Amino acid sequence: MAVGYPHAPVWAVLVTALLAIIGFVNHVRFVRSGPESSWASRYFDEDNAKEWRNLPFAQLPGAIMMSMWAIMFAYTWVSGDETLDALMALFIFASLVFGGIAVKRLYRPPRRAKPSWLVEAETRRDS
Repeated sequence: MAVGYPHAPVWAVLVTALLAIIGFVNHVRFVRSGPESSWASRYFDEDNAKEWRNLPFAQLPGAIMMSMWAIMFAYTWVSGDETLDALMALFIFASLVFGGIAVKRLYRPPRRAKPSWLVEAETRRDS
């Protein structure tokens, strides 16, 4: 009797891995940008929806979740060991924590998630 998860389609592994890479790259671009960047103009534009303005803060936890999903989808091709399968089930539930953090950051990004240039720009605007 075959044990293990059914194989995930290869496209699922590739799409989640690509989304993770895009999320990590955009996170680095956001942190390294400055107050004159398009990230800042979108953040300070009060006409934009809150979710759109705060999207950069959700990129890192979202990318972590997507990379965990890519690993889980790739694992389905080698699954079969009951202990590892159970650990992978816990792994996928743990990825949902990062998804929850990403959603929370869309509405209330914590100060520690803000790059120093953004904190400084907010301080200047509030003064």
